[in-house]
Amino acid sequence: MNVDLIAIDLDDTLLRTDLSISDKNKRALARAAASGIRVVLASGRNIHSMRAYAEDLGLLGPGDYMICSNGAEILHSRSTRIIDERRLSPELCPQIASAIEERGFPWQIYEEGIIHASRANLWALKDSRLSGQPVILVEDREDFFARGLLKFVVPGEPEAISDLVRELSALFAGRATVFTSKPYFLEVIPIDADKGSALVRLCDMLGLSLSNAMAIGDAMNDLGMVKAAGFGCAPANAILEVKAAARYVSAMTNDEDAVADLVESVALRA
Repeated sequence: MNVDLIAIDLDDTLLRTDLSISDKNKRALARAAASGIRVVLASGRNIHSMRAYAEDLGLLGPGDYMICSNGAEILHSRSTRIIDERRLSPELCPQIASAIEERGFPWQIYEEGIIHASRANLWALKDSRLSGQPVILVEDREDFFARGLLKFVVPGEPEAISDLVRELSALFAGRATVFTSKPYFLEVIPIDADKGSALVRLCDMLGLSLSNAMAIGDAMNDLGMVKAAGFGCAPANAILEVKAAARYVSAMTNDEDAVADLVESVALRA
């Protein structure tokens, strides 16, 4: 069975700890693309912090796409045109914001190249330095929520975030999906907007079979696409839930070129 498409998470999967892409990973993905396999970046990041990586990999062609914001958006890489978008409803957004704030946490929204924050916090400032996106405090919430939102990001200490996931999951069951993208980041996204759902929609749009799709990821926000793809894969540093769901688990970590290992041993040999 052939691999026709590879969907790859960025942080802690394709990217090393220093947030760079190794030459070995670049060469493996270039060979995959040259053999006719579509390479799709699939991240919790937005287009503004993903596009430079796509450019670095040569993935800004007319047939290239990206899954952004944990599956809430599918974009055309070169034009950044939105192909598919899912949003939390304007009615639900203030309820989510209130539930987060009542529990003592700030929230952040990443849209239009800006980190919109409910209040100033060290997490937002640190992310601003890393991503180059400015932080702006949300003042007119009614107007801000009017279009609905792609997702809420809630930063905090891992133990507190773990408790908050359970509370918000129960509170918004059936209305939104709540999960951790990192131990210190909780995210709230539309119910049908995870990376797995986005991979299904993209394959359908491209006329490809999910059984011929490969997905590589390490964290809870990657679990859906690792389960959905016929060739679900994980690096050695992935969390246990993702490893258990993966068909192939590399012996290498993200700092040891796990993506190259999986592309060469699975995609290019399938």
